[in-house]
This record gives sequence, structure tokens and C-alpha cells, in this order.
Amino acid sequence: MKKNIIIALACLLFLIGCQKEEEANPYNKLNDYIQLWGNSDYTSMYENYLTTTSKERFTFEEFGERYEKLYADLQVDNLKITIQDENIVWEELEELSIPVSIQFDTLAGNIEYSVDVPLKKEVVDEEEEDWFIEWDTHFILPQLSTGDRVRIGTFKGVRGEILDSEGNTLAENGEVFEIGIVPGNFSSESLSKVASLTSLSEEFIENEYSQSWVQPDHFVPIRKYSLSDEQIVRELETIPGVSVRMASSRIYPYGESLAHLIGYIRPITAEELEKYADKQYGASDWIGKRGLEQLLEDRLRPIDGKSIYYEKEDGSTVEIARTEAKNGETVQITINGNLQQSLYETLKGEKGTAAIVEPETGKVRSLISLPSFDPNEYVFNLSPGLDISLSNDEDLPLLNRFHASYSPGSTIKLLTSMIALNNDIIDPAEKVEITEKQWQKDNSWGNYKVTRVDSSIHSVDLKDAIVLSDNIYFAQLGLKIGTDVFVDGLRKAGFGEALPFKYYLTPPQISNSNSISSEIALADTAYGQGEILLPLLHLANIYSGIVNDGNMMKPLLFEEEDSEIWTELTSEEHAKQLQQYLRQVVTEGTAKKANLESKAIAGKTGTAEIKREQGTVGTENGIFVSYDQQQPNFVTAILIEGVEDKGGSGYVVEKANHFYRSLNND
Repeated sequence: MKKNIIIALACLLFLIGCQKEEEANPYNKLNDYIQLWGNSDYTSMYENYLTTTSKERFTFEEFGERYEKLYADLQVDNLKITIQDENIVWEELEELSIPVSIQFDTLAGNIEYSVDVPLKKEVVDEEEEDWFIEWDTHFILPQLSTGDRVRIGTFKGVRGEILDSEGNTLAENGEVFEIGIVPGNFSSESLSKVASLTSLSEEFIENEYSQSWVQPDHFVPIRKYSLSDEQIVRELETIPGVSVRMASSRIYPYGESLAHLIGYIRPITAEELEKYADKQYGASDWIGKRGLEQLLEDRLRPIDGKSIYYEKEDGSTVEIARTEAKNGETVQITINGNLQQSLYETLKGEKGTAAIVEPETGKVRSLISLPSFDPNEYVFNLSPGLDISLSNDEDLPLLNRFHASYSPGSTIKLLTSMIALNNDIIDPAEKVEITEKQWQKDNSWGNYKVTRVDSSIHSVDLKDAIVLSDNIYFAQLGLKIGTDVFVDGLRKAGFGEALPFKYYLTPPQISNSNSISSEIALADTAYGQGEILLPLLHLANIYSGIVNDGNMMKPLLFEEEDSEIWTELTSEEHAKQLQQYLRQVVTEGTAKKANLESKAIAGKTGTAEIKREQGTVGTENGIFVSYDQQQPNFVTAILIEGVEDKGGSGYVVEKANHFYRSLNND
């Protein structure tokens, strides 16, 4: 029995010895080291896997902290380490080298290299031996030496430009004047003068040149000016401590006229950096803040190129990775910049919105919101006071009015007519007797009555009703059409759904509940009051469908989009009949001020009264939708707020008159 125990112990010791010998395997050691490397466990790598001589050559700071800092700074990801030769005979060796391939992604692209990893046997725990790694700096990065400084280079890409339909730049990159303070030469006595000339607060200017990083000879930028502002720039340049240099900048050549549509860019905020962390913005990057600059950010945004290189002790450099800069995409939109500018100049000083649509294609040639602001100031002037000032302006210049929905007023009467014609509900030549100034269906309407604007004609057909904009005729016609048919007709014209337009606009509504719940509501809606609302562009699009012989095209904002029919509003026969009536509105009816000798303007006026209840006085929005029948290449819709003391919709007709004259320089 005793002999058996001794034999068993001997076998156990033999097995333990074999197990220990099996553990002292350089491949096992290297595999464990690689796993720790992939897990960024630099402490274990240093303490348990490096040779004694490696630890004598490199402190942990020079090893683990350098790994951690460089991998973080270079944004190392997808680290993959592979042993290239697993068949080296090592059993009789005291030291050997195992080839390893290393690859990972960085901010400057993929880096891939090979190193020979030296391993040596060292004695541990009395006579037991194990393998350890002879480490060097070129394990971190290819050919990295101890004295090398790792640098990151940046190559700036260029933001994509926005072009109009004719190739004119609406948002471009160009040269500007940049005004800066050189603190060492600047005196506090000059502060108020600089503030006055630049429209910046003294506090903002002083805060800029008092930052901790600023040295006396530094140029501290405070704002930019366009090249057309040379006079004020030269005046600023005469002030001691004020310096001027040329800089590149985003520029908006059409300024206020396109501000709401194009938008602007501003420096990225800390919150945005966190929000868009996956898109790798830098702290010094600019980002689209509103309009197309924001909507098209992913297309317009440039991607900076990066390089990783070593700065050697002798001053030379060695590049190990590089990605080239990628410029942003140039995008062409359907807006005609010159048409936009002409319409804006015609309406400048008003509150409202305007749109121009090309009937045959659906291309939107103009979108205007008034009043406006200069988007260049948001790029040139980084003071928070600018946004505060505009936000507090009672005229709300930052409000995008073409995004909003409005009551169409009497312009909806064309759509009511179309619904009736489409459903064979009326004979357009049939006369309706309307003798009263006010009308209600019966006593069930209580005190509610519909009022005519012009009560001089008592026998009215469809042409008369459109030309004279007869509220009672259309209220009665709405009741004759009926709720279900009328609502179906509105939905066919796009009500109840968002406009299929690449720039989001407030969806139109039939009512607050998107249905018509009473006879009074039906009558009101049919002649243009009620709760019906739609963006002005949608109204222009409906009229474009009539001009385009009944086919309403999908509204387009980008030249890359293909034209397509959105819906068939009505037949060609009915469309041409309504076109004739629209011409007579100008020659005989409510829009006579638009009757130009050089053009055959046709259109429809509308006045939407904004009031709390019937019998009270409210503000009025005037509307005129029109086109030239001799050249029906675009439909113009104009809405001006607050026209109650300016002549109502007639005031808008006059503005349209001026606009059409400006096109021919009449």
C-alpha cells in the first residue's frame, strides 16, 4: 500500500511538472498578452508580461500611459493583432521572435504593420522559468522611436455651395475682411469706438481678447465684413490695436431675400458635439443652423483630411497615415435668385409671404418670408447680442412665414368651383338670384349670416361669382355640394396630408378637427373663412394645377428631382373655363389694378379676416394669386398681413402690379 502511494505521488509530481512545462509556452504567453492588449489592460501587460530589461528601459508612464494617450488621441478602433507564424520550434530555445501583424482604424485611416515580438525566458519563483516580452515603442505605432513626437495634421475640406436654377451662388465660400484686436497695442480708450463701429457690445469685445490663451501679440478676431464694407474696415484699421486680415467665410450673396430658405451656419456648440458624436465633428467646426444649410448639412458638410506623422528629434517628419479632405457636395435648387430678389424688393417692408411655382414642372422658383434678416451677420458677427436683438424684435424677422399655414380667404372659391364642376353639381351659366346683402339658410343659424362684398348684381352665375368674389353664392354652393363631396374634393387637392415637398411646411387642414361638422362650417369653408388653413405654397400649387390644364404637379425644390403629376385636379375643359374666369377677375372684377397693357394677368384676390367672433373687427390678410396668360410659365401667390387699413386685397394687387412691371423694367 505504501509503495502504491509513493508511485501515485510520483505520477502526480510528474503531471504537475508536465503542466508547468506546458504553461511555459511562448505562444500561450503572447496570446495572453495580445488579449490584454485588446482589452487595454496596460497595467497587467506591464507588470506581468514584460522582461526585466524592458521595465528598466521604460517606466509605466512611458509604456501604459503612452499607449492610452496615443490610442485616445488617434481614435484607435477595431484593433486586430494576429500571430503570423505559429510553427516556430521553441522547446530548446531560451529566446525567440514571433512575427505579429497589427492593424487598427484611426482618425487618419487604417494603419497596418508587422513587428517581430522578442520573447525571453526568465526565472521566476525560484527555479521555475517563464517567457516574457522584450517590449519597444514600435509596438504601439509602426517604426515609432523613443524620442518621436506623434502629431496630427488636418487638411480642411470646403463646404458645398448652394446654387440657384441658373447656377448663381446662393451660399458660397469666399474672402472677407476679418477684424481683430491685438491686446498688446490696444487701449481701453479705444474700446467704445470699436464697439460703436462694429455694433458689438464692449463686454463681448473685452471678453474675447481677455481669454486665458491670449498673448499680447495675438490676433483675436471679433467679427467679419464683406468686401463691399471696405470703408468701415479702413476706419477700424486706423484705431491702434485693431488689425485687419483676409479670411475665408461662408457668404450669402442674396442676403435678406433668401435668409429663411437658405439659413446660415454657426460654430458648433458643446451640446451639438455631444449630440452628433457619431459624425466626428470637431470643436472648431461650423454647422448648419436653419434653412437648407441645416436640412442639407450631411450633403454640404466637408470632411476634413487627417494625417498622423512623427516629428523626429532632428526636426524631420515621417507620415504613417493619411486621409484626404472631402469637400461638401454642391446642390442646385429650383429657386431663381433674381426672381426671388425682384419679388422681395417689391414686398420689402411688409409682413407676409410669397411663392412662385412653375405650373408645367412644379418647380418652386421663389419662397419668401417677410420681414427678414441678413444671414451674413450670423456668420460675421458671433456676438450673442445679435440673436437676442432679432428674437426680441416685435416684427418677428426670424419667423419663417412661408412655413406657416394661413386662411386662404376668397382664393379658395376657385377650388370650390372646381369641386362643383367635377361633380356636375352646377351649370356654370345658370343664374342664381341673390337680392340681399346678408344671407342665412334659415333661422337655425341663429344670428350667423354671410355677407356679400358687392350687392349690386342680383342675378349671378359662376363667372360673376368668381369675378365679384360673391360670398353668398359660394356659401350656397358649398351647401349644394354637401359635406362629404366637398371634403373629398379638398383631400384630392392635398388637404389632410403634408405637402410632398423636400422642405417641411406646416400641413394644410380642413378645420381644427380636419372635418366639417356643421352647415355653417361648410358654408364658411366654401367661400374661404372657417378654419381651413394651408401654406401659401400649397395655394400657389393648386392654382398652378388649374393653369396646367388640370394637372397639379408635385412641388419641387431641387433640380435633381424629376417632375411628376401629384394629382389630377380637374379636366382640361373645366381648367380652361376657370382660366377664363381668372382673366376676367383682372379685366372686370376685384383685381383691375393688375390689368397691364404688356401682359394678360389673370388671378384671384382673397381677404382673410382674423377675428374672434362675427360682428367684431379683426385684422386682415390680403392675398392675390396670379399669372400671365400670355406667358403662363409661373404662378405668383402673395400674402400680406395687416392690410385692413391699406385697401385690403387691392393693396396686394398693386404690389403684384409692381412686381410684374419690374420683370420688364416697365
